[in-house]
Amino acid sequence: MITNLTDKQKVNWVRTLAILPVLVLMIYAPNLWISTKDFPVIPLFSWLPIPKDPFDYILAISFFTVQIIYIFKPKRWLGITVVLFYVFLAFIDQNRLQPYFYQSFLTILTIVVFNKKSDKKKVVYAIMLIFFATYFWSGIQKLNDIFYIQWLSALNKHIHFIPQFFLKGFTYTVPWLEASMGVLLLFNKTRKLAVVSIVLMHSIITILLFYLGYGYNVVPWNVQNILSIIVLFWSFKTENPLEIFTKYFNKQKILILVFTILLPFSNFFGFYDNLLSFSFFTSKLNYYYIEISDELDEKLPENIQQYYRFLNGKTIIYCNEWAGDVNKVLFYPEERVIKFTDAYLRSFANNPDKKGLTKLVIYNQNLN
Repeated sequence: MITNLTDKQKVNWVRTLAILPVLVLMIYAPNLWISTKDFPVIPLFSWLPIPKDPFDYILAISFFTVQIIYIFKPKRWLGITVVLFYVFLAFIDQNRLQPYFYQSFLTILTIVVFNKKSDKKKVVYAIMLIFFATYFWSGIQKLNDIFYIQWLSALNKHIHFIPQFFLKGFTYTVPWLEASMGVLLLFNKTRKLAVVSIVLMHSIITILLFYLGYGYNVVPWNVQNILSIIVLFWSFKTENPLEIFTKYFNKQKILILVFTILLPFSNFFGFYDNLLSFSFFTSKLNYYYIEISDELDEKLPENIQQYYRFLNGKTIIYCNEWAGDVNKVLFYPEERVIKFTDAYLRSFANNPDKKGLTKLVIYNQNLN
């Protein structure tokens, strides 16, 4: 039973559960992992060379293959290879920094920073920090007016038959409920309640995704978290609530604390990306459409023109629609990424630096 495993078994289960969704999503969204496609590749650094056909295919296939090998041969050097592969590919294209990939490879990183002879309980405690952070920070990040308005609007659209006072009350409790799931994982008396709540939440999300007919790319992530939470926490016992933070305090744990506590906290001051700070479905993310001027309109190639939409007499491109169709994932919502995309579109003009060729518009932050 996955509810009563040894520490070594827990590490192996969580490792496998981290890799399998990535493999599924690489099959579901193959274009995300190659460079030769109808969507710009957006490197983290401009000096990074972008691999072209056939080298981008070779990289993607190699990355896929080494993950399969790592499932059956959990050698530390293979795990390090998997992490380095992902970091390199994510540096080449930031749209690969989707939260489900980030969580999986942060989990693998947590495993491989410990050497083979390390007590597996130390590894388990470090992995637990990732799941605490996932729910705690995701809840805290939802404490904003835009989330309340958009969440309530979505509830009114899909389950309008439920009394309004209940929908409003539920909306304002959602951030606290999710943050509390992370906190309740810390206490012996409430840990099973937290596990059941998290499993129920992910199950409902998965059912809703199939009901609504979109967002299938996050289904494997939901399944991964359901099983990982049960494996890690169901039979887990502590002597005090802060044990996963303080026990086995070493350089490896400090590294994981940086990724799960320090960097997410720094996000509130603009020092780290939203999605990498566990800001999931929080409505804090800026999603853009790009207005295209008449001068640039006819200059863009046909594979881009097919994403033209029209709003108030303006030609626009929704970046999420474009990225979702080609890459099968949402556009990575950071300002540097949209600016790169804007520059890419402008590069087709005779004078890319000419003012007024494009206009960036955030469309999901309207409080009205």
